[in-house]
Amino acid sequence: MELINNLDLFQTVFNSAPNGIAVLKSLYDNKGKTEDFSILLFNTYIINWIDDKEYKEKPFSKVFTKIKETNILEQFIETAETGVTSNFEQWYGEETNKQCFRFTAVKQDDVLVVTMEDITEKKHAETALNTALLDAEKQKRLYNSILNGTPDLVYVFSLDYKFTYANKALLTMWGKSAEDAIGRGLIENGYEDWHAEMHEQEIDTVVTTKKPVRGTVSFPHAELGRRIYDYIFVPVFNENGEVELVAGTTRDITESKQAEEKLQQSENRFRKMIHQTPAPTLVLKGDDLIIEQINSHMLQMIGRGEEIIGMRLIDVLPELEGQYVWEQVLKVYNEGIPFDQSEVLVPHNRTGELKDYYYNLAYRPLIEDGEITGMIQVAVEVTQQVVARQKMGESESRFRALINASSDLVYRMDADWMIMQDLEGDGRLVNQRERGVNWLDKFIHASDLQMAVHLISKSIVEKSIFEMEHRVINKDDSISWVFSRVVPILDDQEKIIEWFGASSDITSQKELQNVIAESGERFRQLADLVPQIIWTANSEGFVDYYNSRWYEYTGYIEDEFGDPSWISKLHPDDVYLVSKTWYESVHAGVPYQTEFRLKNANTGEYRWFLSKALPIRDKEGIIINWFGTCTDIHEQKSITEKLEILVKDRTKELQRSNDDLQQFAHVASHDLKEPVRKIKTFLSRLEDHIAGQLDESSSKYIERIHVAADRMFNMIDGVLAYSKMNADSQKTTIVDLNEVIKNIETDLEIALQNTNGTIYFEELPVIEGASVLLYQLFYNLINNSIKFAKEDTPPEISITATEQIEEGNRIAVITVEDNGIGFDLDQTGRIFETFTRLNSKDRYEGTGLGLSLCKKIAERHGGSIKATGIANKGAIFIITLPFEQKVKDI
Repeated sequence: MELINNLDLFQTVFNSAPNGIAVLKSLYDNKGKTEDFSILLFNTYIINWIDDKEYKEKPFSKVFTKIKETNILEQFIETAETGVTSNFEQWYGEETNKQCFRFTAVKQDDVLVVTMEDITEKKHAETALNTALLDAEKQKRLYNSILNGTPDLVYVFSLDYKFTYANKALLTMWGKSAEDAIGRGLIENGYEDWHAEMHEQEIDTVVTTKKPVRGTVSFPHAELGRRIYDYIFVPVFNENGEVELVAGTTRDITESKQAEEKLQQSENRFRKMIHQTPAPTLVLKGDDLIIEQINSHMLQMIGRGEEIIGMRLIDVLPELEGQYVWEQVLKVYNEGIPFDQSEVLVPHNRTGELKDYYYNLAYRPLIEDGEITGMIQVAVEVTQQVVARQKMGESESRFRALINASSDLVYRMDADWMIMQDLEGDGRLVNQRERGVNWLDKFIHASDLQMAVHLISKSIVEKSIFEMEHRVINKDDSISWVFSRVVPILDDQEKIIEWFGASSDITSQKELQNVIAESGERFRQLADLVPQIIWTANSEGFVDYYNSRWYEYTGYIEDEFGDPSWISKLHPDDVYLVSKTWYESVHAGVPYQTEFRLKNANTGEYRWFLSKALPIRDKEGIIINWFGTCTDIHEQKSITEKLEILVKDRTKELQRSNDDLQQFAHVASHDLKEPVRKIKTFLSRLEDHIAGQLDESSSKYIERIHVAADRMFNMIDGVLAYSKMNADSQKTTIVDLNEVIKNIETDLEIALQNTNGTIYFEELPVIEGASVLLYQLFYNLINNSIKFAKEDTPPEISITATEQIEEGNRIAVITVEDNGIGFDLDQTGRIFETFTRLNSKDRYEGTGLGLSLCKKIAERHGGSIKATGIANKGAIFIITLPFEQKVKDI
């Protein structure tokens, strides 16, 4: 108690402790039992934690309000009453911010000394460690379960191509045990030689590149036969980052490949169904309800063209916003509940004016992988029917008159088609309730009855939809065509309980088909009038029609046509090329054009024809047939051949003229050089003869004669080189431009040393070309940069390259840039002209032919050269050269 009385000393000692320390005094109830504690002293640790400096003499449970949710207070009371030291751990605090403490309570005289150590982080660490150990064990079990439970093939190769692991699926595929397979190579485990060699090369690639390799392969399964597999090899690295193993997984994708093909077929059928359905139909996709497909009936109904495909429906018909029909569209897409309703009022702008229209609507959600991705809309306009019914709806008799006037019949039948009831009350056809098939005799024409009974029986057995076009006899004994479609209604046991059907009058459509047939006949009559051979073929390229001109020319009769007939009429030398060209066009779906010879049946001669064909496509872009012509070009062909002979003769004359000019250039250059040599020789002798007698002016004049003679000599060589540029052809080879520049750097070594010049280049391309010419091109450019350097400034020449694609061809773009005297931009157009000099000939030597030669060399390689510059800043030359030459002689 003396220590307690000396509070300052006591507080100083306690405040130095790293943990919380509290001194408590018991508070008793009326029975003398400890029920709480009065706080005598807290150290700084606890004061900072509770943030209450007025804590003294307050009850412990009032300061620590959450204490009653724990057994901390009970432990303290037990120690206070028994004197037995307690040591325990307990969580304390708000649910979202709990801390764990280790409490030690010691009774000293009549006070209780409590220490508290925050072990929250330790507890969290222990929990995390235990969780991690459990997770690791679970992960190991999961790993083993996955590897041996997955149908995928999982395996590991050593770097010598041996299997070091194979999962259960792989062993099953081999039909082997692990003992028989592990440690053996690919061939030992049944792989074919080509297959094993391919995988070994791929393993080497993974090891070399340290990157995965993926592929697809087909090989036999021990139980399932030949299958298609997708596989991937990945590197397994050691602690040094080196590949020590190669792991692989292989997945059987046979079913998915087959499913993809079936899905594509299904998609194509779906598209055709949309476009061929007689009802106006469209398909919307995505949250924005984009028009993905729409048939011609729907386009015609809303008065728009195919340009609306890809647009939002609400943008095409903005007047639908807020209407009942638009609310149903959104409901079907958002909730997936189908919508079917007849005679829905839809005010919209179809003809430039907002009017009321009525439609029979059917909306269905499109569901893919359990999610709604779009919807199908079928809208049949019934405005006229609704308006007519409204006008005639005043009486039952008028209503029945309207129904009886309609050609569309709706009815239902029992499961066996024995009883038929007209839902619209049309008594003229049916309302037959007696047993038997008497109604069939009345509803279906006798000529179609046998087929109808067969299809009805088939539909009943297969529980499939009945569809048929058939004739009916009207009351006035006239015959009409109808299209009947009857759908089975099944109960939850997949048993037919009744049938619902509809029949539409298609008499006008049948008449239209007859009109189309008559139109086809008129086409044939017109085709027989033209002098060309006209033919058509189906989508696979088999000829199915010729006009009469074909039969007149070939001598065939009209039931003989198709591939065998036209091939046999071709000239034997043309058969292969024509057949190849035709079938390649059919396969690629591109227009066909070629020339060939056909044998005339009357004269036996072969005449030249120009044949052309175009694919005819439907609205989906699918080829439905081919239309072709064959035109007699025999006379034009003869004229062309004569012209070709004339061109060859003129070409020979030009070649002979060029050879003469070339010979003249050689002779002229030799004859011109000879007087220049004599001038130089006698001038030198004159200098020797009068040596020491010349004054300064005479020496200067003689020097100028030397310079002029040298310039003339160089001029003659330049003219000869320029004239030979087009005459001498060069073989193309693979040319490394890096090596070319290195050689030029060696040849110009003295000039570079005299001027302290430097050439910078790296990673120049390797291209096809004439090595000698390319050397001359870059030699002239670099030599010019050295020659036209600025005074007191060492020349620096930079050569860089990039690659670009032009019309599908790889093009090298090489830039040669220097820091010389440059030139004005207005001189760019003249710089490549022959004998053009932009600088004084007295100050800078040269013939004015170097850049002209560079231009010729670039153009002979199928490239180009451009120049730009700034006076006293330098010049830039940009050369474009193709990577590959189309000819081998340049």
